[in-house]
Amino acid sequence: MKEERRQFFERVDGNQCRDYILSHCSKDYEKVKSSLERLMDNRFMFDSPWDMEPCSKIHQIQPMVWDQVFEDDPEWAYMLNRQEYLLQFMIGYVVEGDKDYIQKCKFFLFDWIEQVREFSPQSLMTRTLDTGIRSFTWLKLLLLLLKFDMLEEKELEKILVSLEKQIDFMKSYYRAKYTLSNWGILQTIPMLAIYYFFSDKMDLEEAYHFASEELKQQIETQILGDGSQFEQSILYHVEVYKALLDLCLLLPDLQDSYRELLEKMATYIQMMTGLDGRTLAFGDSDSTETTEILSLSAVVLNKEDLLNGLDVKVDLLSLLFLGREKVKRLQEFEKRAWQPKSMIFEDSGHVCIKDEHRYLFFKNGPLGSAHSHSDENSFCLQYQGQPIFIDAGRYSYREIYERYLLKSAWSHSTCIVDGKAPERITGSWEYEYYPHSLFCHHKEREGVHYIEGAYWSAEPDLPYLHKRKILMLVEDVWLLVDDIRCQGQHEALTQFILDKDVTYQDGKINQLRLWSEVDFDLEDTIISPKYNELERSNKLTKRQFFENQMLDYTIIAHESFEIIRHSVYQTDDREVENALAFEVKNDETDKLILLLSEDICVGEKLCLVDGTKMRGKCLVYDKINERMIRLQC
Repeated sequence: MKEERRQFFERVDGNQCRDYILSHCSKDYEKVKSSLERLMDNRFMFDSPWDMEPCSKIHQIQPMVWDQVFEDDPEWAYMLNRQEYLLQFMIGYVVEGDKDYIQKCKFFLFDWIEQVREFSPQSLMTRTLDTGIRSFTWLKLLLLLLKFDMLEEKELEKILVSLEKQIDFMKSYYRAKYTLSNWGILQTIPMLAIYYFFSDKMDLEEAYHFASEELKQQIETQILGDGSQFEQSILYHVEVYKALLDLCLLLPDLQDSYRELLEKMATYIQMMTGLDGRTLAFGDSDSTETTEILSLSAVVLNKEDLLNGLDVKVDLLSLLFLGREKVKRLQEFEKRAWQPKSMIFEDSGHVCIKDEHRYLFFKNGPLGSAHSHSDENSFCLQYQGQPIFIDAGRYSYREIYERYLLKSAWSHSTCIVDGKAPERITGSWEYEYYPHSLFCHHKEREGVHYIEGAYWSAEPDLPYLHKRKILMLVEDVWLLVDDIRCQGQHEALTQFILDKDVTYQDGKINQLRLWSEVDFDLEDTIISPKYNELERSNKLTKRQFFENQMLDYTIIAHESFEIIRHSVYQTDDREVENALAFEVKNDETDKLILLLSEDICVGEKLCLVDGTKMRGKCLVYDKINERMIRLQC
C-alpha cells in the first residue's frame, strides 16, 4: 500500500468523528440529513456555504441526466457536475452506518462515468474547472470509501481509469491564462493530490511534474504579497485558499511549505469578515459565514487568533479529514474575546478596520479578473453587529441588466459625475475601460484612523479625479470627504447602498445620524447577497452642481453627538478656502477635526480652528485631554 494512503487510514478515526458530530454538531448534522434525504430521491439543492453558484430551489432529475439545466442558468449544470454534494453521503455513513448512503453515492459516481464518455471544455458536464473540482471530490471519496472498506477492487479500478482520463483532459486543455485564475489552482491541486495517493495505480508522472511546476507559478502570480488573491473577489480568494488548505489537510507533510502563505490568506479572510460573521459580498461574491473556514484554519495552522470574536465550529466534511490529534485539539479551542484589528492590504487596495462594535471596509485598488466590480473609493460600514452600508453582490453571470448593474459603480457607495459611471461594461465578463486607481493609504494613531484613496476616471469624454478621505474616531464618528476635480460645470451624485434590514428616517439610520450640507434622498435599488437571489433595498443619494471642483462631506455619528462646523483661518487672519473643520462632542468626547485639501502656499502656514493652533492636512485635537493627533502633514 502506498505510504500516503496508509498514513491517511491511520490518521482518520471514524468513531471519533461520529462522537464529535453527535455531541457538538447535532444541528449541523440535521441539515446534512435533510440534504441526504433529497439526494436519495435525485433532488438537488446547492446551498453549501462556499458553493460558487448556489441555488436554494430544489430540482429533481428523474431519470438521471448530467447535462440538465434549471433556472435558465448553465451554472446550475456546472454545480451538478462538480459533485461536491456526494461527500455528504460519507458524513451520513460515518454517523449512522447506513450502507444505503454508500450505494447511492456509488450510483452517482458510476452513472456519471457511464453517461459522460466524451470530454469537451465547452460541455456542461466537463469544463476543465468543474473537472478539477470533481476530481478532488472523487479523491476524497475514494480515501474514505477505502478507509471504511466500502469499495471493491473492480470499482476502484473503474474510478481510477476515469480519473486518469479526466486528468489527461485537464492537462491537454490547460490554457496559459489559468496561471492567473482560480481555474488553474483548482486543476493543478487535484492532479498533485491524486498523484500522491494513487501514483502506484495510475500513470501520472507527466501530469505530476506539470502540476508541480505550474502550482508554484500560480501561487507566485495570483497570490499577492499581502495575502489576497488577485481577482478582487473574496469568494474566489476562499476557493483558492480552501483548495490549498485541503491539500495540506490531506498531506500534512506539506503544511510547513505552505504555512506562511496560508496564514496570510486566512488573515485576509478574517479581515473581510464583518461583525455578522459573514464576508462582504465583494466583487463576484456572496455574503457567506466564515466561522467554519476560520475555525478549520485555526486548527490546521495552529493559529488561534483567527478565532477573534468567533465561536469554534468546523464543517462536518473537513472534520472527517482532520485526523485524531487535530480533532482533540479542536475540542480544546475556546472562543476568544474580541481584539481590535486594522489592516491595509496594499497590493489589492483594501482597508479593513474592525472591533467588537464597528467594521469599516474601503476599496481602491487595481482591476483584478473579470470577477472585479467597479467599486473604486467605495466603502462598507457595520455598526453594533448590523450591516449599514453594504456591497450589493453579484446575482448572476448571465448577460442581463441586473448583472451589469451590480458590477457597476451605480451599485456601490461611491460618486458618479454627470450620470456617467467611471467604467464601461460591455458584457458579463468584460469592461471596455475601468477607472485607474492612483493610491490607497491608511494610517492609525491613538485610535484614530485615516484612509485616503484616489482614482482617475477612464471615461474618454469625462476625465476627472475623485479623491475620497475617511476619518474614523473610535467614539463612533466617521467623516467622509469627497474631492472631485473636473473642468467645467458638472453634477455629482454621492450614494450609499443600504442594507435591506435598516431604515432611514429623519436623517437617522438606527442609532446613527447623518450630517451633510446637501440633503439626502432615499431611492430604490437592488442587491443580491446570494447568487440567484435578488432583493429590494434602498440607497441614500445626494446631488449637487459644481464648477471645476466639488468638495463635499458626510458625517456619520452616534445620535448623541453634536456637530459644529468651524471656519479655518491662517494666523495672519486669512480664511483658508477648501478647508473642513468640525467639532464633535457629547457628554464624554470633545474633539476638533481639521482636513485641508490643498497646501497653504500664500501667507502664514499655521491654522486656527476655534482658537486652537493646528498644522497639517489631517488633524484631530482632543480638547478634554489636550492632545493633538496628526495623521497627515
